[in-house]
Amino acid sequence: MVTMQDAAPADGERAARSAGAAERGRPEITLPRGRVLLVGTGAFGVTGLPSWALLMRMWYGWSLRAGLTHSAAALVSRDALAAATQAPVEGPEWRTSMGVVPHLELAEWPDLVIVAPATTAFIAKCALGMPDSLVLSAVLATRAPVVIAPSIPESTLERPAVRRNLEALQEDGFHVVPPRPGVSAHKGGEIASGMPDLVTTLRFAQHVLERSPAQG
Repeated sequence: MVTMQDAAPADGERAARSAGAAERGRPEITLPRGRVLLVGTGAFGVTGLPSWALLMRMWYGWSLRAGLTHSAAALVSRDALAAATQAPVEGPEWRTSMGVVPHLELAEWPDLVIVAPATTAFIAKCALGMPDSLVLSAVLATRAPVVIAPSIPESTLERPAVRRNLEALQEDGFHVVPPRPGVSAHKGGEIASGMPDLVTTLRFAQHVLERSPAQG
């Protein structure tokens, strides 16, 4: 008799196989202090940010911090993200009780910033220099390389204003990962334009860092 347990691997085993396959393709990245700030905004892909953090810690041994916009905080568990990064989650509130200016302290901390996913609204505000959250203020204030992984619907990408904002970010020194096919939550799993995956984003970051001056 074949049981369900015999017929398919357990969830943990499937996750381990998937992580192992991804690790074999992971880029080699060296950071001066091993510090990465993850910024999540309000697209469905933010639900995977704890897994991204856990894999980056496992692969590279980096110190990670994460910050969320208001809309992202409604989609992903802060407790899961804190456990994955082993650090308190920053934002959306400004916690001045810690005795620091929060967005400037956060901006000075990392060697690399990864915004994943980056929504159309976040991209527009960033392109216009209009911060309305702790993490967007930190992204605008940091001197670390900022890699932005957009999550923008295909129909929205066709808008000239959206394309102008993406171009403006790149002209201003931000690094935008080209969109890739992804699963649409709206269309019940249909393949559509989506956020780049972790390995693609890290490979893009590797090229950015190789072209950038050494970070002190």
